Amino acid sequence: MINIKEINAKNSKSCYELDLKSIKHWNQNQWKNELEKDYVTSIGIYSNKLILGVCVFHKIYDEAELRYLSVHPSYRGRGLGKKLIHKIYKECKKENIKRIFLEVSLKNKQALSFYDHFGFKTINVRKKYYKDGSDALLKEKMLNK
Repeated sequence: MINIKEINAKNSKSCYELDLKSIKHWNQNQWKNELEKDYVTSIGIYSNKLILGVCVFHKIYDEAELRYLSVHPSYRGRGLGKKLIHKIYKECKKENIKRIFLEVSLKNKQALSFYDHFGFKTINVRKKYYKDGSDALLKEKMLNK
């Protein structure tokens, strides 16, 4: 059974372990610090007690910044990312957030396709932003009331 729920710093170890298998974004201490912040909303998608996906976003006034979204590689293509995005939309609308920003590597074709599918538009490029020299695309999604 799949369920979606908010997570917190107590879940930092399982988030870190998922991250190691996917995009390797943060170390365990960074996960703990991120999940402790008041302005952060973190959502996990679970099957029983196994975490399959995580999204983390910052809420700042009437905007949100999607800082992390990943699904375990073995569970991709099953609509779990879609469920997380829809949960983010629901949370943002509840708090009158008007738009969501995110940053994604130009090399991450799978993520680019995913975000394009959900209507995120590129609004800027940060040249050679990542350690590997790839560009970061800044994307935005306006939310309807």
